[in-house]
Amino acid sequence: MIEIKKSLILEKSEQTQLIRQIVRDIIQIYNSNGDGEFYLPEDLGGEEMEYRSPKNSVSVELTLEMSDDVDDYMSTAFFVRDENVIEIKIVYNPKNKRKITYDLIGELNEIIAHELRHLYQRDTDLFDLGDEDDEEEELPPFEYYSQPEEIDAQVYGFRRMKKVTRRPFEELVRNWFRTHKEIHQLNEKEQEKIVEMILDYNSKI
Repeated sequence: MIEIKKSLILEKSEQTQLIRQIVRDIIQIYNSNGDGEFYLPEDLGGEEMEYRSPKNSVSVELTLEMSDDVDDYMSTAFFVRDENVIEIKIVYNPKNKRKITYDLIGELNEIIAHELRHLYQRDTDLFDLGDEDDEEEELPPFEYYSQPEEIDAQVYGFRRMKKVTRRPFEELVRNWFRTHKEIHQLNEKEQEKIVEMILDYNSKI
């Protein structure tokens, strides 16, 4: 029992270090570049082609896009299960680039923790994720966000964001859904249901 506990603590520590490393590398690329597509950690000049997670490996495909149509930034991410790749896109206003860095770091911590949780889900069969081809199927917004694996990943992402920003969990969840309407495309009633599902799941694990 003690050895199992030590193993879990070590695995959690390694996962935290991995999240920090990926976020640092993304911010390094963000600070040094404008538009572009980048492959991490490969494009940082080292020998590593992938990041080593506690039980697997993963790489990051980062897209940066400058736009005057956003006030600060907008970020999206997707885990490609059959390729072990996290795809991240950041659209940002170049006039506010330095000012938004702190908030971006907080959100990137949430995003990376969220997508790495999907890697964990796949490798542990925590949920029935279906076939790899199912990734291409587009679900209606409420159906997508209410999937058990998505609720689980949301919780782990926001828990990481809470630790980094030291802001209340519920505040972070509600703020994300309030400020990311263009991404989640949920109406007010659906949004509230998803938020309550996340809060309820968080209180039980």
